[in-house]
Amino acid sequence: MPAAAHRRWARACVVAALFGAAWARPTVRDVKTLSEWKKLLKHHAENTGLPVIVDFYSDGCGPCRMIAPHYKRLAEEYKDRAVFAKVDVNYNHQVSSEQMIRSMPTFQMYLFGKKRDQFSGADINRIRATVADLVSESKKKNVEVTFDAFKAFYAEVAPDKLGDDGKLQQLLDRNGVGGGPGHYALVEALKKKYDGKAPKARPRTVAESTKSEPAKPAKPAEQPDCKQVSATEPSLHLASVAQLEAELERRREAEEERKFEAASDDDDDESMHSFPVYNATTAPEVEQLAIIGAGPAGLAAAIYAARAGLRPVVIAPPVGGQLQGKGVLVENYPGVNGTTGPDIVFDMQKQAAEFGAFFEQDLVTAVDLSARPYVVKTNQSLIRTHALVIATGADSRWLGVPGEWDFRGAGVSACATCDGFMYADKPVVVIGGGDTAMEDALVLARTSSSVTVVHRRSSFRASRVLADRVLAHPKIRVLWDTHVVAFAGSRVKVLPNGLTVTLDANGEPVAEDLGKLRVKELKARLDAALIDTSSVRDKDELVRLLRAALSEGVADAGEERNVLTDVRVRTADGEERSLEVSGAFVAIGHDPNTNFLVGHLQMHPDGYLVTQPGTTRTSAEAVFAAGDVADRVYRQAVTSAGSGAAAALDAERWLSEHGFCTGCAQIPVQATPTL
Repeated sequence: MPAAAHRRWARACVVAALFGAAWARPTVRDVKTLSEWKKLLKHHAENTGLPVIVDFYSDGCGPCRMIAPHYKRLAEEYKDRAVFAKVDVNYNHQVSSEQMIRSMPTFQMYLFGKKRDQFSGADINRIRATVADLVSESKKKNVEVTFDAFKAFYAEVAPDKLGDDGKLQQLLDRNGVGGGPGHYALVEALKKKYDGKAPKARPRTVAESTKSEPAKPAKPAEQPDCKQVSATEPSLHLASVAQLEAELERRREAEEERKFEAASDDDDDESMHSFPVYNATTAPEVEQLAIIGAGPAGLAAAIYAARAGLRPVVIAPPVGGQLQGKGVLVENYPGVNGTTGPDIVFDMQKQAAEFGAFFEQDLVTAVDLSARPYVVKTNQSLIRTHALVIATGADSRWLGVPGEWDFRGAGVSACATCDGFMYADKPVVVIGGGDTAMEDALVLARTSSSVTVVHRRSSFRASRVLADRVLAHPKIRVLWDTHVVAFAGSRVKVLPNGLTVTLDANGEPVAEDLGKLRVKELKARLDAALIDTSSVRDKDELVRLLRAALSEGVADAGEERNVLTDVRVRTADGEERSLEVSGAFVAIGHDPNTNFLVGHLQMHPDGYLVTQPGTTRTSAEAVFAAGDVADRVYRQAVTSAGSGAAAALDAERWLSEHGFCTGCAQIPVQATPTL
C-alpha cells in the first residue's frame, strides 16, 4: 500500500474509533439545567414532534421512589415513540421553581411544545393513559408534506397557482418547516376546500430515526483490516485528506447535539431495584412475622428476621420514615460517611429483600390483637401473623396557630428536604431549636436567600455540632425567646400557561402595574410561560407580551391556591412583628404513630409504647416495639436500627419457643378474629 494511502487509512481508523459507535438515547433523561430544559422542549417541538413526559422528583420523596421503576418501564415500552425525562427538584431548582412544582412526584406532559397535562401523585395508570393518548396523537399529526407532493397536488386541483416554486415553498413552510402538526392541519384544511382531496403526507422524518445500514463496500485486497470501522459508517479509508477533515468536522458538530440527547440515564442504577411485593394469593395462610413500619427500626428488624429464615412481611407506605426525608449528609450513623438518608433506607430495603423479606406498600388501618394469630388490616389486604413488630415511628408536630392549616403545602411545611427547592433565592423561616430544626436550616441555607430560625427559648436543644454550624452560618440568623402567632398570605390563581395572578377577597384578579417591574423580572415571568424573549429588547414590548399572556390565561380555568407571604411572631416582651418570607418550616418535635393501637397496647400518656425493661416486648404477647414509637429519649436513626434488630431477635426467640418456625410442629391456634 502506498504511504499516502496508508496514512489516509490510518486516519479513517482513528475517526471510526472515535465516532463509530452510535450514541443510544437514554431511557429516561436527567435534565440538570434550565437551558437543557428549554432545549429539550424546543428540540422535540420543532424537530421530532415526539411527546415529552417529565417526572419532577426528589430522593427524599417515598412515592417518587415507588413510581420510579414503573416510570422507567413505561419509558422502555414507548422508546422511540415518546421522550421521558426527569428533574431532581433539589438540584435543578431553577426549572422546578419556574414550573411552580408544589408537590412530588409531579408529572408534566408536552406535545408539539404545548403543555397538555400536569398532575401530582404516583398514579402510573393515569401516566400510562395520558402517554398512550399523546403518542397516538403524535403519530396522527406528526406528518410531512414534501414539496414534490405539494406541487403535484396543486398541479391536479389548481394548476393556475403553479409557476413560482419559491412562493409555493413559502406557502408550505408557513405551516412548519420539515413537517409536524402544521402540515397535518394543512392537509385537513385542503381536504375541506377541495372536496376531500389533499396532498399526500408521509410520517415525518426525524433526526433520531434509525437509518438502515448501507451495504458494506468491498475491501481492496491490499487494504489492511480495520475492525474499528462500523458497517454503518462511510468508507472513510477511500476518502481524501480534505474529505476526512470535513467528515471529522461534521461529526464534531453532531457530537454536541448527541451530548444533549445522551444525557445521563440515572435510572439504570440500583435505585431502580424492584423489591419483592407481598402477594396474598401465594402467601402462607399465617405469616411467621409481620413488621409494621419501614424506617431504620422496621428495616433492621426485617434484615435480622429475614436472615433467620422467618421471611417477614414489611407493611408500610414506601416513605422510609424520617430518615428518608433527610437530604443532608448523615454524619452520625456509624460506618456511614457522605451518604444521605434516602440512600441508607434504600440500602436497608435492598438488603432485607435479598435475604427474603417481602413488602406490602400500604397503610395499616387497623389491627386485632385480641386473639392469635393476629390480624393486620391495610387498605387492600388482611395479613394474619403469629408475631408482630411495631416500628411506626413518630410524625412531625404542628404549631396549631391561625393560618397554619390554610398554608400547609402553600408555604408552610414540615420537611425542608422535600420542599426547600421551591424557595430558592427566597427568604424562609425555620421554627424550632432541636436537631431537626438545625438540619432544616442548614439545608435551606444552600439555596434560599436567607434563613431565620425562630426559637421560643434562649438556647438550642440541638447537639453542639449542629447548633454551632447554624450560629456560624452567614445566611442564618436566630430570633431568641420568640414564638410564631400566625401565618398570613394571599390567594393566587395559577394560569394554564404557568403564570400567576393574585386574587382579591371576591376571587377577582388584582390589577398589577406591570410597568413597575424590571426587565429581568418581566423576562423571568415570560420565560415561565415558555414565551421566547431572547430577541426582545424594549421594555414596553415585554410589558405588552406579559399583559397579553395574563389576559389570555385569566379567561381559562386555572388552579387556585394560597401563597404564604408573612409569618407573625411575638417576642418575650410582647412585641409583635411580621417576617416577610416565602416559606416556613415547622420543626418542633414529633408525636408517635400509635393511634391505631389505642386499646390494644399499653402506652405512656404522650402516646409512646411501653416496653418491658431490657426488652422490646410490649403488653401483648408476641408483639414487639422498635424505634421512635417506643423511644421517648433518644429518637436517633442508629438507636432505632439497634432496637429493630433487638425486636427481631426477641420475635425469633418467641417463635422458636412456641414452635412457630419452619420445620417445627405447629401448635393449635385460636380462631381468627374479624375486623
